[in-house]
Amino acid sequence: MSTRRWSAVLLLAATVVFGERLDDMALRDSMMVKGSLRGHRWLEKNGLESYLLRQSWRPTEDSGLRCVGRWSYGPSLKVSLQVTPGDTIICLTRGSGATLARFRSQDSVTFDLLGDLNFAGIPRRAIITDTIVVAGIHVGGTGLEVHGISNPAQPNLLSRVDLPVVNDIAVKDSFVYAACEDDTLRIYNIADPRQPVRVGACRDSCDLFMTQAGNYCYLVHVSGVNIVDVSNPASPHRVGRIGGEPLAVYVRDTLCYDMIFGEGLRIYNVKNPASPQEVGWLTLGDAMDLTMPSTEDTLLFTSLLDVVNVSNPASPSLVGHIDIPAEYEYGVAVVPAVNYALVANYTDGVVAVDVTNPANPTFDTTAFGAGSVLDIYVDGTKAYLASPLNGMTILDVSDPTRPSRLGGVDIVGLNPACMSVAARDSFAYMHWYQRPQFQSVDVSDPARPQRVAGVDVTNPPEDMVIRDSFVYIAEINKLQIVNVARPREPVLVGNCATQGDAYGLCVVDTLAYAANYPFAIIDVKQPSNPSIVGTIQRGAWNGTVRDTFLFLSSGGILVYSIARPDQPRLLDSLSVGTNTYWVEAVGTLLYAANRDGVRVIDASDVHNMRVRGFCTAPRTVNRLAYMSPHIYAACWEAGVSIYESTQVALSEPTKGGDVHAEPSVRPNPVTTSASISIYGKWPATVTVRDIAGRLMPCVVKNRGRGEVVLDIAVIPPGVYFVQSGTGATSARVKFVRQ
Repeated sequence: MSTRRWSAVLLLAATVVFGERLDDMALRDSMMVKGSLRGHRWLEKNGLESYLLRQSWRPTEDSGLRCVGRWSYGPSLKVSLQVTPGDTIICLTRGSGATLARFRSQDSVTFDLLGDLNFAGIPRRAIITDTIVVAGIHVGGTGLEVHGISNPAQPNLLSRVDLPVVNDIAVKDSFVYAACEDDTLRIYNIADPRQPVRVGACRDSCDLFMTQAGNYCYLVHVSGVNIVDVSNPASPHRVGRIGGEPLAVYVRDTLCYDMIFGEGLRIYNVKNPASPQEVGWLTLGDAMDLTMPSTEDTLLFTSLLDVVNVSNPASPSLVGHIDIPAEYEYGVAVVPAVNYALVANYTDGVVAVDVTNPANPTFDTTAFGAGSVLDIYVDGTKAYLASPLNGMTILDVSDPTRPSRLGGVDIVGLNPACMSVAARDSFAYMHWYQRPQFQSVDVSDPARPQRVAGVDVTNPPEDMVIRDSFVYIAEINKLQIVNVARPREPVLVGNCATQGDAYGLCVVDTLAYAANYPFAIIDVKQPSNPSIVGTIQRGAWNGTVRDTFLFLSSGGILVYSIARPDQPRLLDSLSVGTNTYWVEAVGTLLYAANRDGVRVIDASDVHNMRVRGFCTAPRTVNRLAYMSPHIYAACWEAGVSIYESTQVALSEPTKGGDVHAEPSVRPNPVTTSASISIYGKWPATVTVRDIAGRLMPCVVKNRGRGEVVLDIAVIPPGVYFVQSGTGATSARVKFVRQ
């Protein structure tokens, strides 16, 4: 055999052995990852289930509840572009969906909204390609989703592929590359987007992001960049590795740009991916994304808006930088004309930066900013959202199937904090990040809300409830009561010391139920002098009241008798198999906010409570708000989901029209007259008493079937109770005289 032949055989053998070593390295890398990232291995070994991998995250068939509408806006992570000779379309990955918009920069920068996509969970990345969008779901939902966008205003789900948690995806031609939490890179053919076909997979790790270039996928792993040969999609395998602690990677031709945590940019020649060679480096800030415009190969852009000249890879140089007015930049793209960089910013949406002069990038504008939704308050056809990092957002929910943003009070970039919100009519009340921390906001024009006044409460309001002309505020170690009879002149009228952190708050009649630790029952009959009348020695996220029952969300659902508020008594409990973070009583039903969705529970018999309905949510549900006939769920990074019952047995009676309905005062607060709807056979007594129980003078002006009109002009401003009927048919309702 010739020397050349022997050399070829030896080289082939060496290649095979080396390839096996790399596969072994891939497995070892997977096993060596710190436990907090790979705890499912220990769980599986010991016969337990990993919440990261289990399939209960998948959407299930409706069971008594269905989601009728979504506002899926939330923190932004990545931005991808689709460019044609006359158009630039952006796909912004944010919240539990993606936004499609047309980018224009002729006279001024504009983002024309084309449509929004809702995913079953929170995507790590969504990529636009031709007439489809492919999303890799990182939290909740399924693994891959493919949506058709031939009509961007009406996107349609084409297919789902059930996978474990997806850490990142890449798309090239008709192939989708999905790097999953179970340390496996999977490859799918989506030539027919309605029927993705798995063509190959290999064991390899990707903890953050990935990129695809040429015949290779580059996976950002906690201890280096893994290079996987995908030239044969049916047989992907690792061929090389770059060490370090990478945050992001970008590859153009034979050069790999690697952002290393705490070190900066390192440039490698990967012409031979089995043996990457470092050729240059530059100290930079820790950026989470890197890119080059498709028409330019000498400028590299980071998500921190560093512009780097890489015309000489051995000596890269920083040519420009700008500190954009926001934080947490996770993605960057540059339009081919190289006049604008678009940054996906966690709280500010997409940030447009003019880079016509790379040495002097300038901030232009932002669009589609949204944060995590912690609190929600519904008033009529408007929903008010509190986002810790973004402030207050106002949604139009007149059509619950298509909620839309009306306006908001933006606090991005202002050392933000907004934990709670409440609203009535033309005024909203929100937690403000500076003193005074309680703010009154004029929302008569929801597109341009204006802060008009404030009250300096002690600590940040964690939850707020409006009753009559008062706002009740739960905060650390205290319940505060603010008189908002004149919303432009709010006045702190009373407070009561509680213990520990505060969460939810409920106010019914003259009692407030504050979820501190211990849980406190507070007499607020005299707003100027509230006092604790009972406690429960445990913590809870909130409490809700029906008749003489108090329901607590405390891991499970606990039921207490409060027939004597000074001696609450535990009656029973219900576990639904996952944590309950909020519970809302509506008639004999309870709506429960859970990690995996919303449940409706029949609580007509508190000793035999039963789950009657369930619907998944794209993220853990923090809080609920009920406005007949819908339940509104605050889903943290995933935005807001709106549900309704799908079984007649679960439908709540509509308000009004029934002479046997609960009495009400219209309007409330009232000025010179009040119309009260009552039930019972005529004649019926009608009396007005103050909060001390004293009988007040009033004149009956008119009577009708189920209605009586009272003249209360002689009654001074204050809180009062109207009692109608006698004996077993009597009823009482509170109103405020201004």
